[in-house]
Amino acid sequence: MWSLILGIIVIIFLIILFFVTFVINKKTPVPPECKDLVDSVKCENCTEISCALNKIHEEVKKEGK
Repeated sequence: MWSLILGIIVIIFLIILFFVTFVINKKTPVPPECKDLVDSVKCENCTEISCALNKIHEEVKKEGK
């Protein structure tokens, strides 16, 4: 019985820890020396063709018109 309660408490703690670190990470600003890398990394690693930020997709749309 106590092991079940302890397991539930550990799982709840891990979920709360995940959300707290997620929020803290979102609020952390990008370092100045990395600002130029942010834009290029966003689209180079993305495989979603319909993404509005994908520069390749925008070029394909322009060529198709």
